[in-house]
Amino acid sequence: MRAIAVAAFIVMLATGCGSDGEEVAALPEGRFIAVSQSLEPEVQLFAEPVIARVDVLIDSERFDPDRLRVASFFAPFELDGEVVRTRRDQGRYTHLQYEFTLRCLVWDCLPHTDDPGATPVSVAGGVERPPPPGGARDRRTHTLKAARILYDDPQGGTQRVRNVTWPQVVSVSRLNFSDRDVSVLGFPFEASVTPLPEATYRLPPAVLGIGLLAAALALLALPVGLVVSSLRRRPAPVVEEEPEPELSPLERALRLVEWARDGEPEETREALEVLAAELDEEENAGLAGEARKLAWSRPSPSPDAMDQIVESVRESG
Repeated sequence: MRAIAVAAFIVMLATGCGSDGEEVAALPEGRFIAVSQSLEPEVQLFAEPVIARVDVLIDSERFDPDRLRVASFFAPFELDGEVVRTRRDQGRYTHLQYEFTLRCLVWDCLPHTDDPGATPVSVAGGVERPPPPGGARDRRTHTLKAARILYDDPQGGTQRVRNVTWPQVVSVSRLNFSDRDVSVLGFPFEASVTPLPEATYRLPPAVLGIGLLAAALALLALPVGLVVSSLRRRPAPVVEEEPEPELSPLERALRLVEWARDGEPEETREALEVLAAELDEEENAGLAGEARKLAWSRPSPSPDAMDQIVESVRESG
């Protein structure tokens, strides 16, 4: 009885929880999760989209709805667009719906006559014959891998709480061979190979290639020339200037007198007094007396007299 109740609930979940105005159903006593699935259409024309839905009803006090996810495997079908996830909460129960839009455009979804389950083709006269080699048949059945309901445990790790099995999908050919004797005519499609016209160019490829190579060499010549010129350029020799010899105190005094010879009387007298003091240091009392006498003579020392005393001191040295 309990199994019948659970099955009835899953049917109610698949049919009654899709509209927004209905309430979220409660889980049977002692259960925390229920899962249902749907696949529409189960019989589809080749390349027609298929909508796969997974409905999950959980007790949010036992499972965190944000940690629940669906791992799906739809090969050879491919997901067309994003997965649409909707959620409705009511009390302690949460209804999650995952909607996948699938489409298959590859050879594996096209009906093949080499399939063991190929459907015989009706030909003229109402006689059924096996499908012709290399032709197309009217249908092909696909068995999809089961999806898994996974829960990311907050304590670590991932739990697989449910498996979702899908009904078989039947791909039906868009071609109708019922009015043709394919055993005689064979595959109804024909192909012809038309050679492409020869390519035309505004410039011959050889001329264009030579021009591009010449432009590249011209662009390369500038940096090469700069490198070569920098290597050939030699730095100017560094001339070390010899330091001027340090002047003696007497020589500095003599140059001071030469500098002050055309100056004010006070400057000439001070310069001669400095010279006299340096001569005293040199123990040249005679010239020291002459310099001092000239310094304080009246009128003020003339330039000629100052030149004469300077010359006398240099000659005595």
